[in-house]
Amino acid sequence: MIDDTTLTNLGSIEVHTTTEGGHPVEFWAKRCIERIIAVSDEAPEDVKNQVNEFKNNIEKVIELYMQNAIKSDRITINNKLEKAGHKESADLIRKL
Repeated sequence: MIDDTTLTNLGSIEVHTTTEGGHPVEFWAKRCIERIIAVSDEAPEDVKNQVNEFKNNIEKVIELYMQNAIKSDRITINNKLEKAGHKESADLIRKL
């Protein structure tokens, strides 16, 4: 049996949709930062400002590394397709 306290401990559920594609890197970086860094509503205003500036800076770093990971993965896929004799498919991946 699931009691009421179990349900309240699950946290909130959010749904984010897109049209004709996945979410961009910026979306995922923001979700990542929201899970890692938080500041209390009761914190002094100068502390909130400092934390929010830090969050923005870290978000940009995460975006950069996520873009690099995507590029690296595409290079790997491209090379594997070429090696398997699928040059046309590899060219399409390269153009993404």
